[in-house]
Amino acid sequence: MFNKLMSLVKVFCFVLIASAFIPLGHSANAASHTGRSPVFKIIQIKGDLYFVVAGFHRTAFLVTPEGIILGDPISLAVSKWLKKQFSQRFGSTVKYVIYSHHHPDHASGGSVFADTATFVGHEQVAVALKEALPRDAAPQDKNGDGRLSRAEATDHAYPQSFNRYDKNRDGFITGAEINAFTPLPDIVYRDRMTITLGGSRVELMHPGPAHSEDQTVLLFPEQRAAMAVDFLNVKRLPATLYHYPIPQYVDAIAKVQALDFDIMIPGHGNLGTKADLIPYVKFLRALDAAVASGIAKGKSLEEMRKSIVFPELKQWVLYEPRRVNLINETYEILTKKP
Repeated sequence: MFNKLMSLVKVFCFVLIASAFIPLGHSANAASHTGRSPVFKIIQIKGDLYFVVAGFHRTAFLVTPEGIILGDPISLAVSKWLKKQFSQRFGSTVKYVIYSHHHPDHASGGSVFADTATFVGHEQVAVALKEALPRDAAPQDKNGDGRLSRAEATDHAYPQSFNRYDKNRDGFITGAEINAFTPLPDIVYRDRMTITLGGSRVELMHPGPAHSEDQTVLLFPEQRAAMAVDFLNVKRLPATLYHYPIPQYVDAIAKVQALDFDIMIPGHGNLGTKADLIPYVKFLRALDAAVASGIAKGKSLEEMRKSIVFPELKQWVLYEPRRVNLINETYEILTKKP
């Protein structure tokens, strides 16, 4: 018991120290808004497991004697930088790239490692990457022509990233352009899978649909760490529910909580601990219950925006703007007709 307690204390202290050096960020394009280049950093988590800070985004990688197992490649720029770091700092190359899900702000850039790496993802990643438009972009395609004009690109990162995605400069973006640097997975799985390399292993688990249909949680058992992206956060509100009902998030996070780990590696923000999932789930449940109660009592959406507050979370990243957005989205989900 004493040894386990001391282990948890060490994890907590590490998270506090590491978080002090990691910029939280305020938007997917925070660097461009300030005119500064995004910050890229590599921080040792435990043993051969490392945390990557890349502007607003996060990923992790495991170094083994036979090569590197990398989580999300994030972007072309990040992947090019990482490839140099892997060679210079570790004298190694990437042997596996594991997609957390197909969204381009996490999955793009993997083509940089295509000369040495095998790509792995949930079976739905392969399906999503073949579609005319990514699933988070498709609802914006108002005229149904399988592409987005600048006027149609109004949600998620597409307005800010339009010029970057419009590779042929024709004023439209397509799935082929968006996923140009995202190789299809060579290996897919349905529920669980284990990757072994150089005496180390990474366990993959599909938690179910939340934020996307193709989520993968990466568990690093020797380092007692887990990486999960976008469907959960550490001391920050989510940017969006992506129109998935909150109970699906709660179910997915419960599967993560059932895993044996101490350190939580998110796709945005700072490192945390497994205990950080408790207040996050509590918030999601409270949000869902409050909006449902407001609807049952005949309250207007405007009334709910004012009355549904979470004072204990005011110090969380982007609390106020995201609180309002999430109330709006939860209301939309709960009132949507079948």
